[in-house]
Amino acid sequence: MSCLFYCVRRHPGPELSGSLLGVGGRPVYQVARRGLSAALSEIGRADLAPDIPKIRAYERVVLSYHHRGAVVPMRYGCVVEQESQAIQLLEEHGPRYEALLIELDGCVEMGLRVLLPSRPWAAVIPGGPEARREVAGPCPPDPAAPPDRLGLTYLTARKAHYASQDRWTTEYRQAAQRCRDQFAGLYVKCTTEAPSPRLPLLSLYFLVRRPVVESFRQAFRQLAENEPARLLLSGPWPPYNFVTAGISLLEYPT
Repeated sequence: MSCLFYCVRRHPGPELSGSLLGVGGRPVYQVARRGLSAALSEIGRADLAPDIPKIRAYERVVLSYHHRGAVVPMRYGCVVEQESQAIQLLEEHGPRYEALLIELDGCVEMGLRVLLPSRPWAAVIPGGPEARREVAGPCPPDPAAPPDRLGLTYLTARKAHYASQDRWTTEYRQAAQRCRDQFAGLYVKCTTEAPSPRLPLLSLYFLVRRPVVESFRQAFRQLAENEPARLLLSGPWPPYNFVTAGISLLEYPT
């Protein structure tokens, strides 16, 4: 039977009181190597399809370990075919896990959602050296218009469209910067998820040291009083958004 992979932590670490049950009510156990341990539970591939009870059970396990020390959390669906593969991952990626545990030690993740005003727009989506544009595009020219006006009308519409796009991109970047400025000195790292053309929702994730969580919440309340956009703060959570994709997904199919 396959094993669902929850997180990596230091070994030996603080013990959990009582037995810990994971997805499907199966016991969670640990395998160790190189001073690290991986939290696993058995699961059949047919039982892996996510639903709310499974996701909540998975999160409870990660939170249980996170409350007792630094963890490298995995995304739901990270699976190894057998325990030996988890041990091999600890062996091969041990230095990377250890470096992450040092960076994440004593920290939690706070999430901030910013609902921006809705309008027709197209965003520049960061994705490498050359950004990719997702563009709805201006309305096509009216074929009934005089021939000498078709090109001018179309070019004018394109110019207005891209000007609107650029204004929107500037606005959401400015909103993100205002948020970061509000929390200056209260976070270790921040990562930003840009809004999509279909949902004007800006997401920011902050890596915050546990002792300043309440100060972070207070800064959020001040921000909410002054920021015109609608805001939602969540957390503290395990630092899912500060684990690199290669480590989080284990390079195994989900």
